[in-house]
Amino acid sequence: MKISDVRFRTIALPLKNKLLHSAGAHPHFVLTIVEVETTEGLIGYGETGGGGFSLGPFIGYLRRQMIGEDPFNIRRLRWKVASPITATYYNQLLPQLWFPLETALLDIKGRALGRPIHDLVGGAVRTTVEVSAYLFPVEGAETYEDLAKLGLSLVDRYGFKVVKLKAGVYSPPHDADTVKAMAAERPWLRFRIDPNGAWSLAEALYVAREMQRAGVYIEYFEDPVWTMEGMRAFKEATGYPLATNTVVTRFEDIPHAFLKRAVDIVLGDPHWWYGITGFLELSASLWALGLELGMHSPGESGIALAAMLHAAASAPNLAYAIDTHYIHLADDVLKHPLEISNGVLRAPEGPGLGVEVDLNKLDKYETLYRDLGDYPYAGDDVVTIPRRKYRECRCHR
Repeated sequence: MKISDVRFRTIALPLKNKLLHSAGAHPHFVLTIVEVETTEGLIGYGETGGGGFSLGPFIGYLRRQMIGEDPFNIRRLRWKVASPITATYYNQLLPQLWFPLETALLDIKGRALGRPIHDLVGGAVRTTVEVSAYLFPVEGAETYEDLAKLGLSLVDRYGFKVVKLKAGVYSPPHDADTVKAMAAERPWLRFRIDPNGAWSLAEALYVAREMQRAGVYIEYFEDPVWTMEGMRAFKEATGYPLATNTVVTRFEDIPHAFLKRAVDIVLGDPHWWYGITGFLELSASLWALGLELGMHSPGESGIALAAMLHAAASAPNLAYAIDTHYIHLADDVLKHPLEISNGVLRAPEGPGLGVEVDLNKLDKYETLYRDLGDYPYAGDDVVTIPRRKYRECRCHR
């Protein structure tokens, strides 16, 4: 059996609300779906993206390197397509290109053998994966009371036990009051706060002290400030655990974070860490150094989320509920969408990815992408780090 074709389709997947973040907004998700076909007619699916533009042209370029190869020889293909030398020139882009290709190859292998992907990468250590409530500021929820109410509605609907606030859109006092309002209503909730490095050290220390005064259960702060040295200073001043998906993005970054004692938790995901097998390599690397593992979400449909679940189910030292944007999707491309219940998702048990792609939905949202096109991750304003201008609201002037 050989690889006979590699195809891509770019889709625009609608969201329930425009999601605001410190650099701009997501009006919808642009996702690149990859199909790998074999000479025996097996088709595997993968997905990458979550930003605002298609990665399809790059996938098309890599196609020539994969045609005629053995789809089971995944490690050879990773080094052929995404070697460390090549990755040096493409930095974060190449892992994001390899992720859907590897997912599709593992999907093919699993379908051929009748085994789920987590069986192919060493076996699952858990059958369910805890998920966080990923709370974004949205249009129409301007006050901190409005945003807190939205967050609690997600908790009640899906049974979440941990909430991640996407901070850095409104002022630090607004973010602090949002968390305090939720904690006052549900004191058993755990929180993580992520301003994407938008705060100055003084602003980050202000929020940390507000959380301490209110007795809020903070799991960790995620990238409260920019740079590894800034993270170290915050950690030393507050004692709060620190998580990152910005200052540790490559395997080469891990020793620096360890030696500086700047980070406690690395938020990996298969998108940025060379697929599912790369994520498990990250898992082992962190284990050896006594650092902890979480899972970041760049935005995904059920295809990539299924891959994330196989990775999460197979990582023995995954210490925290994973992040996902899945609750914000207005629709999915699976025939049977994944269901979050009591704050957890089940790892798929069917062959390969264990999910069935709805080709009609792919057609529909491929057409929508042609209508909507790409969008920039950053908004129209010049965004500085630290951020010096926040979105105005009625509650903090």
